[in-house]
Amino acid sequence: MMIDDGLLDSRLADAFARLPDYLGSHVLVSLIALALGLGISLPLAIASARRPVLRAVLLGIASVVQTIPGLALLALFYPLLLALSALSERIVGNGFSALGFLPSVLALALYSMLPVLRNTVTGLNGLDQRLRDAARVIGMTPGQSLREIELPLALPVIMAGIRTSAVWVIGTATLATPIGQTSLGNYIFTGLQTQNWVFVAFGCVAAAVLALAVDQLLALMQVGITHGSRYARRAWRTRHRRGDAGSAGAWPDAAASRLHNRRQDLHRAIRAGGAD
Repeated sequence: MMIDDGLLDSRLADAFARLPDYLGSHVLVSLIALALGLGISLPLAIASARRPVLRAVLLGIASVVQTIPGLALLALFYPLLLALSALSERIVGNGFSALGFLPSVLALALYSMLPVLRNTVTGLNGLDQRLRDAARVIGMTPGQSLREIELPLALPVIMAGIRTSAVWVIGTATLATPIGQTSLGNYIFTGLQTQNWVFVAFGCVAAAVLALAVDQLLALMQVGITHGSRYARRAWRTRHRRGDAGSAGAWPDAAASRLHNRRQDLHRAIRAGGAD
């Protein structure tokens, strides 16, 4: 069925009038859910990178969550939060809403965890062991090695997981409308109920454009972070090579000379291993 130009224009005008409210709510719930997911999954991934049992458990749980349809996962939080709200009201006298923002954030945060967990573990475990050996020989603690060498080297892989999570969260957030959270999904569900196909198309396009825009922004951040970490690694290696050369004459004893030679061998191993 054709839509006359006047009706099309009025529906488009209505869609654009609702855009600030729908888009703002969609971005807010997506950002908070992604931040919560990152705050949980990054420390867990770092802690489990060298613990095979913990890693398998975490990835297994995250994979199971990912198999649950988005709308079902959002709906599952309603009875759970409803029970917690009743318990809170009984204990402290105040409950909270089991619909809308809170279940949306919690469900989307769970949805965002798998790519970050998997990519962080892959990035850290894919590093050359000689890099860790070099850090240990020059006196770095495991925490310093993680912060100054391992995470910067793994950051491009981690950022790829964050980009995937962001796109998933933005897309799934459109399904939060049936549980009371305003989002770009309001266009789609309202359009389906009223057979307003302009709204349906507008909502789909708006969500896709938002996901692509966020993905490209994170891609630019990834490029900048990658170049910055490469520069930092070159400066780190240059500083320690100069330190080796300057201190060689001040080490007259044989033990110090052997340590100096071993450090130089490890620096050459880093360069040969393609740390850049």
